[in-house]
Amino acid sequence: MTIAALQSLLPLDDNDGDNNNNSIDDRGGKVSSGNAPGKDVNLVELMSKFHSYNKSLAQMKYKLQPIGSSLDSFSEDLKNLSLSLVSLEQQSNDLSKDSRFNKTTTRRLEQVINEKVLPPDAVKEVLKEDLSNQYLEKVNSILERVNSDDAVLIKAKVVERVRDFLIDQIRLLRSNKTSSSQQIQRRLLNASNLFHFMRSQQPELASQLQNAYSHTMRWYYRSKFAKYIYALEKLQKRHLETSVFDSPNYLSTFEQRIKNLTASERCMPSQLAETISAPYMMEFVVRQLLLAVVSNASVEYLFYVEFFYQGDEKDQSWAPQMFGDVFEMSRDFLKYVTTGTCDIYGVLLSIKLVHLEQSKLHDNHIPILDEFLNSLLLILWPICTKIIDLNCDSLKRHMTKSPLKSLAPISITQQFGLFLSALLRLSANGEPLKLCITRLTHDYENGITKASNHFKGVDRDIFLYNNYFLILNIVKIEAEDATEEINHFKLLADAYKT
Repeated sequence: MTIAALQSLLPLDDNDGDNNNNSIDDRGGKVSSGNAPGKDVNLVELMSKFHSYNKSLAQMKYKLQPIGSSLDSFSEDLKNLSLSLVSLEQQSNDLSKDSRFNKTTTRRLEQVINEKVLPPDAVKEVLKEDLSNQYLEKVNSILERVNSDDAVLIKAKVVERVRDFLIDQIRLLRSNKTSSSQQIQRRLLNASNLFHFMRSQQPELASQLQNAYSHTMRWYYRSKFAKYIYALEKLQKRHLETSVFDSPNYLSTFEQRIKNLTASERCMPSQLAETISAPYMMEFVVRQLLLAVVSNASVEYLFYVEFFYQGDEKDQSWAPQMFGDVFEMSRDFLKYVTTGTCDIYGVLLSIKLVHLEQSKLHDNHIPILDEFLNSLLLILWPICTKIIDLNCDSLKRHMTKSPLKSLAPISITQQFGLFLSALLRLSANGEPLKLCITRLTHDYENGITKASNHFKGVDRDIFLYNNYFLILNIVKIEAEDATEEINHFKLLADAYKT
């Protein structure tokens, strides 16, 4: 067993191979194998080597003990390090979460701080930026970021700047500079929200500035229209001082004059009106005045409502105050133009022009000129009636003086037909002109009936038929829409047709 153990620990060379039967020579101290003679092993030497090896092994083991301790310590340290790394990883994750939370919190805090703290540029904008509706948006943004005390100061500064701005613009209207009222109004409209901001803070100040603007514009329009009406008075005008039946050539001017109702040119500048020497008809001059008044009043109305009332105008008392002088000067000018005239076409065309302007203003929802335009009609209609009366009297005189040498229509019939057609084209249902036309027609029919008494029997019927038929044809051609009058004269002509 011992040898087998040694063999397993210290294998021998092949020459000293295994033998089944070993023997020891007492003399030589050798071991001999019974199975393999000739191979002996020195047991003592082997034991010595064994002990020497075991001793060396013990020494090595002793020397390895520190290394084992170190390895055990290293293993323990490694285990602790692993645990530390796990802890560090957990701490790192926690730190990452904290870092993200801190970034989010910092970003939100920055937003809050930026909203609450005014940068220097924002303060400069409040103090120096040009006034406009965009400026007010910036002011409102700043007001949301400041405390109540600072907000009061900012609002006071903005109100002060708006006040100075409006005063400067109003002064420009009174100055001799080239800025037109439309340019100034455009600048004001670009800052209209600022006026309402000021009204919310200082309503009394806003009302005072509004009144200052209204009084300034009253002066502005009075001075401008005084010059313009003076220039229109310088125009040469064609007057008619007799009835149309005493001026046969007058009837032929109607077609040219009615074109003024559809003319598209703008009103004549005052500088041009002062230099023109060619004579003009009444309706042309009236049209220039109407265009000037209506265009200026319309623009002013749209501006005033938009700037002072934000498009929701409920009080129109400012309009008579601002344009009262202009309206009065215009009425006086109309009286000047129509005084002593017998130009029935001019008066009726002027009435038609007023009606057209009323229709346009109604479509555009501009009510401030209604009373003024109605006052012009109150001036023109009595003049129209008076001129019609004059022509009725003239018609009667001409009917009695017309020579009756044949059964052909008399000359006054053609004149009456042309005059009647012109009146029909200018008339409308419900107007006083309808009554004037009826009266003029009756006077003609009475006159032609009296004139027909110069003839007897069939000649009288032929004479009446010829005159009525001529009127019928003229009215059919010149006033084809006057169906009532056409049917009336057709019945008269058919009554005397032979």
